[in-house]
Amino acid sequence: MKMLYKYMSAPVDFENSCIKLLVIEDKRLFRKTILSVYHNDEDELFVFSENYKPMYFSKNIRFIDDILTFEFADKKLMTKVNASFENMCNVNFFNEINNLRECCNSICESLAKEYDFDFDFCNNIETSAFLKLFAFTPRNDSENSAERLVRYLKLLKNYLGIKCFLLQNLHLYLNDEEIEMILSSAVAHNICIVDIENSVPAKISKSESLIVIDKDLCEIVDKN
Repeated sequence: MKMLYKYMSAPVDFENSCIKLLVIEDKRLFRKTILSVYHNDEDELFVFSENYKPMYFSKNIRFIDDILTFEFADKKLMTKVNASFENMCNVNFFNEINNLRECCNSICESLAKEYDFDFDFCNNIETSAFLKLFAFTPRNDSENSAERLVRYLKLLKNYLGIKCFLLQNLHLYLNDEEIEMILSSAVAHNICIVDIENSVPAKISKSESLIVIDKDLCEIVDKN
């Protein structure tokens, strides 16, 4: 996979380094870049490609505008998770689901007999209905922002097939130890990240490949 930012002279490849630190020193351009991806107008500035074919940003790339307050119960994510659960139930827990379905039907039949009126009810409950009833959601009980972010990236990669994440200001919000934990986990799980910053951090991880667009809009690349 490769990425080209409008003010870069050539694309960068994620094969040898899956973490890119993109520093945009001009505040107006930095602001424009963040707003473009926030408002889904990223094609003006970014091009991602794989095997020489353009990638669809909405399908393959995810911009996380706030690394501190994102929602785990993402609608698209939970649709995929529930579909995976449903398939697992139908294959590995077929008998258990049938027993549960029969138990529910028996309760409904007994309940209906308690009244003088005739009642109909759904006697063929889909597996998906049981899953909705139990309202599965990813556990989000960690107070550690770095751990929460890593867990979120893994979920989106595994279930939505996200191939690259655009983040902003990792170095502003997190300390060096937290950043190292995130980047180490990302490398271990082959998660590609582009962290967009407005200034070069005091300390850069060995996992990060630095690209600077300076205030004169000149490119400086440090492959680290």
